[in-house]
Amino acid sequence: MEGKSAVRTLLHALIGGAVTLLVYYLAAVVRGPEVEYIQWNTTHALVLTVLGLAAGAAWGSRQALERWKTLEVILVANLALVFGLLFLGWGFVWKVAKPLNTLFPGTRDLVYGFWFIASIVAAYIIRKPGTALAAETLAALAEFLAGGEWGLTLLISGIVQGGMAEIVFAATGYKRYDLPTLMLAGAAAGIGSLVVDYMFWYYDLSLNVLAIMLVARLISGAVLSGWLGKAIGDGLYRAGALGSFAIAREE
Repeated sequence: MEGKSAVRTLLHALIGGAVTLLVYYLAAVVRGPEVEYIQWNTTHALVLTVLGLAAGAAWGSRQALERWKTLEVILVANLALVFGLLFLGWGFVWKVAKPLNTLFPGTRDLVYGFWFIASIVAAYIIRKPGTALAAETLAALAEFLAGGEWGLTLLISGIVQGGMAEIVFAATGYKRYDLPTLMLAGAAAGIGSLVVDYMFWYYDLSLNVLAIMLVARLISGAVLSGWLGKAIGDGLYRAGALGSFAIAREE
């Protein structure tokens, strides 16, 4: 069943990315001279393609949620609530780290990766299609409802970040949840986060700064979400709190 879900998720992701890129190409290149405000830009093309990939993955993994057990739904909801509140508090860390950008623009993003951790922890524990997407989206919703200062953009970020992490797990057929896979999923979520932030906040930054931010988020996502997420999951497992979930059966 996981194999079919993985194929469906990846197929929808590829279709979403390809269609998004094609529409942009047709609008910017084929009809560009007639529509002055739509012009081809490689950065914009990459951004839209990533958005299409994440949206496609989200759509492709939605059916898998119907096969979840009640206990799994409750766990994801609780994790999302806890991490949503932690995400809200992490905004303080983000502000404290602002001087890093003064020393070297873009390096503050080394602390950004914690905002993806809900997708990693939930997926590591439950190990079912759709988990990363659902957990990250619900955590973003919890942060928004708790008064997150970035408003509805939090929900968009949650969907895209969760969708990008979901693609990594789908690529393994939802069979690998070792540290390298978790770190790769965290890094993928980092790519999604920068895409959303570029659309809303960072569209006027130079490519050099954006490149530094991307590297910082890849590292941060791998460590603060991937490595730390596994550490949290292992800690809960050793405490005996996860005996009813896949992490206990497959360890």
